[in-house]
Parts: sequence; C-alpha cells; structure tokens
Amino acid sequence: MKTLRAMRSLSAIVFVSLAWLAQQIKIEGIFPRQLPQGRETIVSVAIANRDSIQSAEISPAAGVKVVAIKRGENFQGALTWSELTIDVASDAEPGDRMLTLVLPTGRTTPVTITIPRHVPGISDLRVLSTQSTPSTLDLQFSAMDASADLGDSPYVWFMFSCGSEILPGVVPGTLTARDDSSGLVRASLPKPPKDKCDLQVRVSDSGGVESNTLKTQL
Repeated sequence: MKTLRAMRSLSAIVFVSLAWLAQQIKIEGIFPRQLPQGRETIVSVAIANRDSIQSAEISPAAGVKVVAIKRGENFQGALTWSELTIDVASDAEPGDRMLTLVLPTGRTTPVTITIPRHVPGISDLRVLSTQSTPSTLDLQFSAMDASADLGDSPYVWFMFSCGSEILPGVVPGTLTARDDSSGLVRASLPKPPKDKCDLQVRVSDSGGVESNTLKTQL
C-alpha cells in the first residue's frame, strides 16, 4: 500500500512538473538587451504567443521599473512583437538582471538583460539618396563611445515595420573614425518590400554593448 501511495505521489509530482513546464513560453527575440542608467529604454520582445503581456518582472528589481507595455504586430504569423518601456534610475547598480514576462497562459523563461557601465551613443540618422544596388538601402549615423571599442566594422541592428510586416536583421557597418571615441558609421540594409516603412537602428560595440535606438520613416 505504501509503495502504491508513493508511486501515486510521484506521478502527481511529475504531472504537475510537466504541466508547469508546458506553460513556460520562450522569448524568441529581444532588443536591445542593455538598459542605460538614468534613462527610459524601449525594449522590443517577440514571443510565439498571441496573448497580450500582462506584466513584466525584472530581478533584482532595485532601481528598475517597467512603466509601459505596448502590444505590437504579429511577425510571420507566429511571433507577436511588443514594446516594454523600462525606466532605470541613475544610481541603479550595473550588472545582469533577469526579465520574465507574464501572460494569461503562463510565464516565459527568464532572459538576461544588462545595465552596462558604459553605452555607445548614436545620433543624426540619415538615409542616403544613393544606393549601391537597387536591392539595398544605404544609411549613415554618427557614433560615440567613450570606451573607444566600436571597432572598424560594428554590427548595425535594424528593424523595418511595414504595416503588419516586421523585418528585423543585422549587418556589418563601416566606421570612419573622427577620433579615438567617435566617428561616422555607414551600412547597407536589405531594401524593405514596401516604400512606406518605419525603421529602427542601433549599433553594438566590440564587447556586444548596444547603443540607443534611432527611428525614422521611409
């Protein structure tokens, strides 16, 4: 009898564990992963779930607050993009934090986000009139990094929002240095399928730290 009870208890534990694991939802995409001190950052997240995000939890939470959640469009019929506005205090401790999203169907597995000690800054985004080929879109922007580690070919991350179509990607850029800590970055992006799109751009340095995000309309 005791053996039977033990087997039943074990089966119940396994069932509950499997049910809990089934509710775990993976965050399929997130950018940027860095949250600069003293600034609000809009973080885009993609999940394979059509439910709206109910809340977002950051651990440890000291100095960090999620102030807004905005549901976005579906991507390729399977992923749903949403935007989290996260406010970080100027005295928040640098280092890794864990982000978990809460949905009606369960919680996502945590992903790592970081409050870095330094952040590259970009500005003056321009879409150039000349194109290297008909299938590309050339752009440039100014970049500054006090740590002087942008490198000669920093990664340029982008996302086109063309109505219900969302097209993210990354390409290598080319840095023309002005001095040790600043320069002009140029990059050629794959041309979007539509003429009217919103474009978001950011850059990462050689250590993987990502800049602020610039936006423009095409």
